[in-house]
Amino acid sequence: MKTMFLKQTLKTIVLFAFIFCLASESNAQSDRIQNTDTIYMITTNDGGEFVGKIISDDGREVVIMDKAKGKIILPKYAIKSMEMVKQSNVIGNDFVHANPHPSRYLFSPSAIALKKGEGYMNWFYFLLFQVQYGITENFSAGITTSWFLAPTLLNLKYTVPVSDELCFAVGGQVGKLYILDDNLVSLGFASGTYGTSESNVSLNVGYGSYESSGITIASLSGVKRISENASIMGEFWYCQPKNSDPFFMGGPALRLYSGRKATFDIALLALGFKEEVSNNDSYYDASTGFYRPSTYTKKWKAYYPLPLLSISYKL
Repeated sequence: MKTMFLKQTLKTIVLFAFIFCLASESNAQSDRIQNTDTIYMITTNDGGEFVGKIISDDGREVVIMDKAKGKIILPKYAIKSMEMVKQSNVIGNDFVHANPHPSRYLFSPSAIALKKGEGYMNWFYFLLFQVQYGITENFSAGITTSWFLAPTLLNLKYTVPVSDELCFAVGGQVGKLYILDDNLVSLGFASGTYGTSESNVSLNVGYGSYESSGITIASLSGVKRISENASIMGEFWYCQPKNSDPFFMGGPALRLYSGRKATFDIALLALGFKEEVSNNDSYYDASTGFYRPSTYTKKWKAYYPLPLLSISYKL
């Protein structure tokens, strides 16, 4: 039964990675709009937002056909920003605000970088905290800790963009499992992400060490934006400790958006590892007068569902 569950989990994760519909991004913009078929988002100085097609732009006024508000005439001096809406932010015929946390999934990072001056705070059950901040356009740093300062880790990530839909990153964590620990725990990783900030898939590989032990880790993660208020996610980890049996963890998740800064991640995870199971083949050997104990075989055992709640807020 557990072996069947493991096989089904692996099939589900692989299928999940291939069903993403990855949309391309566009970057061009000019001060005066020429292409009236392109959708734009205009933000005014008083915080108003208008999304739609530009009817005209004569340099003094911009006329936009907002889907919800109709025809709007805006003087240029009242406009704070005017941005072309990326295709990845259009679901069906509706505009959706950008995913405020594209640089991470549940636990795994993506290769997508935090922009300079952007950051986020993340809580797991309000016990474990993470803060990350964009130092440059490609480099971010942060800290992971808890109320008890166990663990206390420094987080670093550097991203190398290749195209609008492909980027790679390297990074790691280093610190202590508890504040008085004499030993350091460290983890280095490399990551590749294909897709947009709204829908993508990432592969991470890494190696962690503590004292004389080590562990090799690989993870496959993905996210798919389905509406203004939700995305579906999936994350699967395969871990191979040094001199020990491997184990896995992962499962599906739902990311809910509250406004443009907060997200709530709700996941149901499974944890699997090998466990010694009796073959029930013990017997009494009458010829020797000895009792022969049962032999044991290591088999996969899975525990599920394990609920996870994570809350993030964009700084």
